[in-house]
Amino acid sequence: MKAHSEIQILLSATVLAALTGCATSPISAPLRKEARNVTLTQEAQNPGAYKGTVVIWGGRVIQTVNETNGAAIYVLGLPLDGRDKPDPHAASLGRFIARSRGFIDPEVCGRGCLVTVAGEIEGQQTEPLQKVQYAYPVVTIRELHIWIKVRHHYHGYYQPAPGWYYPGWYRGYGPGWGMGWGWYYPDWVWDEDYPVSVE
Repeated sequence: MKAHSEIQILLSATVLAALTGCATSPISAPLRKEARNVTLTQEAQNPGAYKGTVVIWGGRVIQTVNETNGAAIYVLGLPLDGRDKPDPHAASLGRFIARSRGFIDPEVCGRGCLVTVAGEIEGQQTEPLQKVQYAYPVVTIRELHIWIKVRHHYHGYYQPAPGWYYPGWYRGYGPGWGMGWGWYYPDWVWDEDYPVSVE
């Protein structure tokens, strides 16, 4: 009975650690304090009004383009959750460009990646998008984090639990099914997203 209680305590501690470990933002604390709650929509409606403002935006990468003076990441903006992770199931907030002064490998930060960007609003940049001219809000990157999916696999311990016995021969009675205490092997698999910093 004592061993069973220790197993339950160990499992509860493991799950709690996993949950609390995911609650933090990948953006550094000083930059989070400096950031302001300016949305893509607000910036689009008031071009130039937020120039120099530090924001934390995120979304799904459309493409990464390296130029002679740095890199431009075209992002489909998405709402951020409590971890500053983009919500892949939410409706888009619009598009923006995250600019870096250095090279960013498009194989590392390629189409479909979820990213969180912290940086300063430069203004807007108008470019053709299909048959229209689209005004992209532009952010100079101070921190860039790519979210990667990691699969966890937890093997538990054998624990008693009620269940069906397999059919078989029971002495004095013949074949049949029985109900009683059996053993099971708890096994959990779950996916979790972790932020990876890109210099």
